Amino acid sequence: MPFRNSLDGDRLATLGLGDSVARLPGVGPKRVADFRRLGVETIEDLMMLWPRRHLDRTSLTPIYQLQVGTSQTVRGQVVQVHDRSRTSGQSYLTVRLSDGTGFLDLTFFHAAWLKRQLQTGTHLLVSGRVDQFRGRLTMTHPEYELLQADQQPRLGLIPVYPLAGDLKQRFVQDLQARVVPRWAPQTVDPLPPGIRQKESLEDRAWAIVHQHWPSSWEEREASRRRLVFDEFLRMSLAVLWLHQTDPQVGAVALTVDNPLLTRFLGELPFVLTPGQEAAWNEIRADLMRSVPMARLLQGDVGSGKTILAALAMLAAIGSGLQAALMAPTELLAEQHYLLFEQHFAALGVRVILVSGRSKRTEEREMLQSGLPLVAIGTQALLSDDVDFGRLGLVVVDEQHRFGVRQRAQLGDKGLYPHMLVMTATPIPRTLALTVYGDLQVSQIEGLPPGRQPIATVHLAMKDRRQAYLKVMEAVRQGRQAYVICPLVEGGEEGQGKAATLLADGMKQIPGWRIGLIHGKMSAMEKSRVMDEFRRGAIDVLVGTTILEVGVDVPNATVIVIEEADRFGLAQLHQLRGRVGRGSYPSICFLLADATTAQSEERIQAMVESQNGLELAERDLQIRGPGEVLGMRQHGVAGFQLANPLKDLAWLERARQTARQILAADRTLAQEENQGLRQWVVEALREALPGHVLH
Repeated sequence: MPFRNSLDGDRLATLGLGDSVARLPGVGPKRVADFRRLGVETIEDLMMLWPRRHLDRTSLTPIYQLQVGTSQTVRGQVVQVHDRSRTSGQSYLTVRLSDGTGFLDLTFFHAAWLKRQLQTGTHLLVSGRVDQFRGRLTMTHPEYELLQADQQPRLGLIPVYPLAGDLKQRFVQDLQARVVPRWAPQTVDPLPPGIRQKESLEDRAWAIVHQHWPSSWEEREASRRRLVFDEFLRMSLAVLWLHQTDPQVGAVALTVDNPLLTRFLGELPFVLTPGQEAAWNEIRADLMRSVPMARLLQGDVGSGKTILAALAMLAAIGSGLQAALMAPTELLAEQHYLLFEQHFAALGVRVILVSGRSKRTEEREMLQSGLPLVAIGTQALLSDDVDFGRLGLVVVDEQHRFGVRQRAQLGDKGLYPHMLVMTATPIPRTLALTVYGDLQVSQIEGLPPGRQPIATVHLAMKDRRQAYLKVMEAVRQGRQAYVICPLVEGGEEGQGKAATLLADGMKQIPGWRIGLIHGKMSAMEKSRVMDEFRRGAIDVLVGTTILEVGVDVPNATVIVIEEADRFGLAQLHQLRGRVGRGSYPSICFLLADATTAQSEERIQAMVESQNGLELAERDLQIRGPGEVLGMRQHGVAGFQLANPLKDLAWLERARQTARQILAADRTLAQEENQGLRQWVVEALREALPGHVLH
């Protein structure tokens, strides 16, 4: 292991894990700022900056012994450098390397700047895949390291770290090689020895050192196994701890079979599907208990989740309590308000809209009085000036990010309502543990009868006229359409400008009534446009991804998604779900010249499947759970090494271990569990600043 000891001076003897990296030699203000972009503030953070991968430089191979198709490491001297370009205009640099036994040609595309580094006479260490072109041995974009003529190269499994700003790989490697062996032994191992033995896990300090500098692939895997188990166990303990200690008072057991709910069910113009019935029975059983319900309701776009939310709310109102529905945007909150006001009008149930811009004291006084009603809004419902007198149920719609923090905000107000979290972006049941670890999961299988399947067509950008001819045909037939503008640089502001340009162009088409909606418009403008579209005063609505959730216009039968390869699978599936909501055949056009294997795979998955759960699983396979889920969504600190898809067996083992630990020691008060307790409290303090932990 290539450790250096230049940090062993007396000046650093007093430094601890919590000290800033700014106190390390060579880390000045600029590097401190660069490390901060990587989430590194302290020496402990630096040790937890894990390598993205390791280069296998366990041995040097003479050029004459290189085998085509293998990955090898070579040391040599640059003997020729050529800056070339193809007829297509693409530039590339070729560098010929010699070690006295043969020649190896290195190719670097779009890298003319490398000429300043890779000059004739330069000594290099290169690692990469060996190929052959016109009888010559080649490597394309190999990893390389500049060497002095007499310098001994660093061999072994070499860590490759994430970088930011002006940080250089060699600097971070050298720093870690000095920091890790000095401070890793200072880390506390929270795992009791019995658990380590039972799971055949290494000591934590050993695992930290060997995740950076393993002497073999087996050591790297053994260290990763221990660190992955730690991440899963910490999350599992934190989530289960919060769930068991949060409700110091029980919820009110609701009277589910009350006259309001019975009447509503009897007046529905349809019967619940078997999938809805099964999910409702699970929700119903929870609501009748005095333990607060914590349930995730998953259902594909159009599966009928809203009706189950209505039933749950009527269970609360019929029990003399209040219900709240929280939507992610004001636009969706207003749509829910209109829908539920219509649903509940005949029942005499009061529905009010609470928005961030609404300061009507009358509504807030009604909430504070405890009057049974339904309050609909965004997270403004959690603000300090909104007080519920008798909150019995909270429904959270279309929002992965409602997690432990928001539930704690309700708890801090002394409220422990039943909670139903709904999502139309399904997570495979096995992975729901990572995002909603303490929620029970109900899945609505199937779609209500009468729903039309949505034809999905992929067109190259040069053929986009075909899609707009279909829009024209739909408008002639009295139907409506959506056009979704591409994702562009500059966030919602950039998208808004792109949507405006697209809408202006389409307004030149005679007879088309064009509407425009994007996130930079005022809430009042967005509400007006949606109302006009809903009433049929707009034929084609041009918009951004603000239309991704909740928009329900049964007369819309065509959606055109421009540059669809820029969107994720979940977004594409949600956008497609804006049509097919009535009894008319519907079609979704994906306009894209797929430029990467991933984007091509996403487009193909959309064409082949309309099953949200199946698409979610495909998305996980294509992009991996870190990007799909965002590992901080639950509110408890996320994963750095663990991959729930790849490490599912370890996730399940860690959760089982967490349950066993808390069953034997509910508050982690026993001496051997003190490290675990500190670990969990720190995790929850990060997630819930200001929240009082029991």
